[in-house]
This record gives sequence, structure tokens and C-alpha cells, in this order.
Amino acid sequence: MKYIFGPVPSRRLGLSLGVDLLPPKTCNMDCIYCELGRGCGTICRQGEYTPVDEIKEEIRQVCLEDPRGFDCLTFTASGEPTLHSRLGELIEFSRHICGKPVVVLTNAGLSIVKEVRHSLASADFVLPSLDAATQQVFRRINRPDPCLSIEEIIEGLQRLKQEMRGQMWLEILFVKGINDSEAEVMALKRAISRIQPDRVQLNTVVRPPAEEFAKPVPRSRLEQIQGELGAGAEIIVDFSRKLKEGSPLILESEILDLLKRRPLSCKDIKELFGEVEKVDEILSRLLENGIIDRKEVDSDAFYCTTSQDGSVGEGVS
Repeated sequence: MKYIFGPVPSRRLGLSLGVDLLPPKTCNMDCIYCELGRGCGTICRQGEYTPVDEIKEEIRQVCLEDPRGFDCLTFTASGEPTLHSRLGELIEFSRHICGKPVVVLTNAGLSIVKEVRHSLASADFVLPSLDAATQQVFRRINRPDPCLSIEEIIEGLQRLKQEMRGQMWLEILFVKGINDSEAEVMALKRAISRIQPDRVQLNTVVRPPAEEFAKPVPRSRLEQIQGELGAGAEIIVDFSRKLKEGSPLILESEILDLLKRRPLSCKDIKELFGEVEKVDEILSRLLENGIIDRKEVDSDAFYCTTSQDGSVGEGVS
């Protein structure tokens, strides 16, 4: 399929069937930790970047015909999904046909826009990011389009929480030396108090980032931050489960399709498809042929597809 991928293991969502709405790196931010690699410019203009009828048909097929199990349908993108002008229509369609929770991953950049909030409000779960609460740090970590203001984003998230039907799980990704200072954590705490999300989930760099200087925050510091933010904050952990029996056979094309979307470890791939000897064989062959790369992050090896600009595929958090 062209727009649907997975299901993939998600640390927060279980087995997530992804819907990729945009061409690669179509985004209003260029985050230093982005696993897609560096962007080639930011954009705030909405549009129908991919054909809605084709996406609907793929959703219909996988929800009605594909026997593989998944826990939720997640709208994501190789960039920012709220840039798709018909996201709300796709959410409503999926809710009626899928029978599973509909999730949207967003950087919240357009949350100040009323029409965007209306689209997001019909989802079962909205998982926005908020990595900074001051404009200076926002610029350092998220490198936003000039059209974006962190104060407007916080205000937009506050309004969205009041308007939406489902739950909001707010993710904060900490990068060592960038947004983990006491001052920024306290600013984030004040923003959280305004927004009142259902959950606050703390994360750090775990996959190959766009910039080498984007380093993970040690778990000990995350635990300190968790204590500073209060009882509602949680440190999200790696997903660890296997698909039920009856998973499809390992195919090189399926592995490549997933690696185009997000970097995965060998363990991730084996947990997704099952413990099979073919995984090591396929990864070795793809490495030898220069089709994928192997990158180290804190002693963990991740695999991603190669491309002319060095970028990798989209992830589901």
C-alpha cells in the first residue's frame, strides 16, 4: 500500500497501523532530534498533499479485509499531519469504518487555528508534542517556521483540550543541554497546568537524530524532571510484545517499507514479525547492497533506509 504502513510497535499505543499523509519532510518544524533527518525548509501552508479518495480506499481495505491485528489507527506523516487540509474528513471516515481508536500524532504547531482544532477534536486520542515553553528554547530544539509562536501553540492546546471529545497525551522530548534546564522545566510545568492534558509523557532521543549534537537525557535526569512536573508525568518505555500467532511471513519488501517510515532495531523487527532466522539474513543482505544503514544510538543499533539526502522514514511514537 502507498499510504498505510505497519502495524508497527509503538511505545505508547501498542500495535499501531499508520497512515502517512504527506510527502517526506513536509513540516512546519525542523526538529534537531527528528529521525527523518534534516529538512529542506519549513512550511505552514495547508493543502491536499495526498489524494483523500486513495487514502480512504486503503483504510477501507485494511480495516475490512486485512486479517492482521492492530490496536489503533494512527494518522501521522513524513512531517506534520495537520498540514493536510482534509485531515478531519479522514478522521471521521476512519472512526466510522475502522472499529479501532483513531489517533493523531502532531507537533501542535497549528493548534491555534480553529479549523485544525475542529479536525483534531473528533479523534479518540490526540498526541501532541510540546518540547519547550519559551520561544528561545522552542527555536533551538524545534527550529520552527517563522509563522509559529510557542505562546500561541500553548494557547491552542489549551483550547483543544477543552473542545476535543477524546484524550490528549502530551509528549515532551528532552534533549541534553537544550530543554532540560530547571528554568525550562518550570516553564513547561506552567504550560502543562494551563493545558491540563490527560497524560504527560516524558521522552528523550532514542533513535538516530537529525543532528549529532542532539543527545539523550540520562534516565536519572528524566526521573528528576518527572518529580518536578508532578504525579501526572510518566516516563514512556520501549514497546515489548509480539504480534499474535498467524503473523505474515517475513518479506524483504515489508521490512523495507517499515524502515522507510522509521528506524527500527533488529529486536523491533523480530518482535513485530516473530523470532525468525530470516531477519538477520535480510538485514545483512540489505546492508551489503547499500540499501539500508546501521546507526548506533547509546549502544543500540538501528536500521534505516538510505537516501540521497541521508534522511530516513516516518516514525510512530
